[in-house]
Amino acid sequence: MARPEVPVAPGRLELLARTEEEGRQAAEIALAAWSQAPRHGRFVEVGAGRAYFKMSPLAGKSRVRYALKRGLLRRPLPRLAEFANLVWLREHGFGAPEPIAAGALWSRGLPRFQFLFTREVEGARTLAAFLAEERDPGARAEVLQALAKTVARMHALRFLHHDLFPRNVLVTGPSDVAFLDCWAGGLPPQMRAPAYDLACLTSELSAADLDLLVENYVTARSTQDRNFDRDRFLRSVERVRRALVTAPR
Repeated sequence: MARPEVPVAPGRLELLARTEEEGRQAAEIALAAWSQAPRHGRFVEVGAGRAYFKMSPLAGKSRVRYALKRGLLRRPLPRLAEFANLVWLREHGFGAPEPIAAGALWSRGLPRFQFLFTREVEGARTLAAFLAEERDPGARAEVLQALAKTVARMHALRFLHHDLFPRNVLVTGPSDVAFLDCWAGGLPPQMRAPAYDLACLTSELSAADLDLLVENYVTARSTQDRNFDRDRFLRSVERVRRALVTAPR
């Protein structure tokens, strides 16, 4: 894993990459894109294939907040945290896009922008799109059951996604899923609990899909954790879910 810091006028580029060559390519693309527009989300060619490139500016209070978290708490910036979380998920047998490179431009002690490159997941669609398009009850049930068991295993290993909405889950096969946008989560310590992940996931599901997913999740968790309190957990999920559903959009 390459971790170079590249001097760049007017600052330095913190970079985390799978290989030095891919890191160099990613840095060149990100710096060129930054000179044109501060925000990007598109596919580009990196290394041996296509990658999704996302970049966003850091300004105002958020810039200061992330700098303080980095300096005082040793917490990485979101895109660098997402890179590490994707690595962890893949190493532990979970579906996730392959991370290629992540970085941030720092100037005068503050981050100015951040970016992430991940390998394209061919043929995938988000869970939100899958549920909107798929009419076969059997196909829907197979995906939801697989997702429930996968999330239960992830939680049993103490990893939280923290933003587990259907738009951040990819359906990659009849019983295979992958996770996106996991920058806010990770291993302990975390501000949220597993119930928050389930509330996010079920806040946009139909009643039938919700019941199927939750039932399979709690069954799986009960077999993995003898201290799992089913009723207490379900009450927590419902409380957070109501808050998410009624929150202003």
